[in-house]
Amino acid sequence: MENQIPKSLQFPHYQKYGTAEPNSIKSVVVLQGSPRKDGISKTEVVTAAFLEGCQEAGASTEIVNLRDKKISHCVGCFTCWTKTPGVCIFKDDVAEIMQKTEKADLVVYAAPLYHFGIISLLKKYIERTLPGVEPYLIPRGDGHTTHPHRKGYKPVQNTVIIGVCGFPEVSHFGAFSANFHYLASAGGDWGMNIIGEIYRPASEQLNNPIFAEENNRILDEAKQAGKDVVTLGYVRPETVDAIAKVTQDGEEMHEMANKAWDYCIKNNITMPELQMMLLEKK
Repeated sequence: MENQIPKSLQFPHYQKYGTAEPNSIKSVVVLQGSPRKDGISKTEVVTAAFLEGCQEAGASTEIVNLRDKKISHCVGCFTCWTKTPGVCIFKDDVAEIMQKTEKADLVVYAAPLYHFGIISLLKKYIERTLPGVEPYLIPRGDGHTTHPHRKGYKPVQNTVIIGVCGFPEVSHFGAFSANFHYLASAGGDWGMNIIGEIYRPASEQLNNPIFAEENNRILDEAKQAGKDVVTLGYVRPETVDAIAKVTQDGEEMHEMANKAWDYCIKNNITMPELQMMLLEKK
């Protein structure tokens, strides 16, 4: 069954949302692509609230921090298609991560938006999942060409996408979102079944004592999204819209952000270091 596209995510690219059977998601694995940690990753802030909701609804959860894993770049040798079908030449952490996602009822791709597309750390992992398909060219339902799904891998995987960015407009997630929807549609009847996208612009407000009320509102909504994805089998569009909504005046946000950057430049510190200073004052 298809799910409705949220009003805030009316991107120009093709989008299709599916659903999972209500209460069928018992295990959730997050592939966390943020290079930041120590409480300053806004990706982690939203994801933690989402997982709290999943747990309260009865699902087990696990986070795989890709920054801590050894992931080699795909070199395009296609050995995994010929000499060793389904097995990559690199003996790093990717095979173990893929096993975790194969066992999970829901896989969450979570990452910050730095240069509009998927952050390199997460993209590097995605490109290494090539052993999950076979090399042959076959037509899919819409007439376009695809590769067949390899036996032994899950044919359909329920998926949620989580993204954060500093810009105040959710429209900046267009290319990020498009990449996942292209991946989802590439397999035709198999592959990703996207049951929700959660995007938070103006993410520097998260875990920031200056914006405590807004922070709590967003995290409450993210927690509800986690509950709903387990109990309903999808993220409700109104919840997605609430998370994407920025309540602060645009001019005021620009002014505050620019002053913060001026402070960092003047005092020779990074933005994460400034955020840690604010957290220590809480």
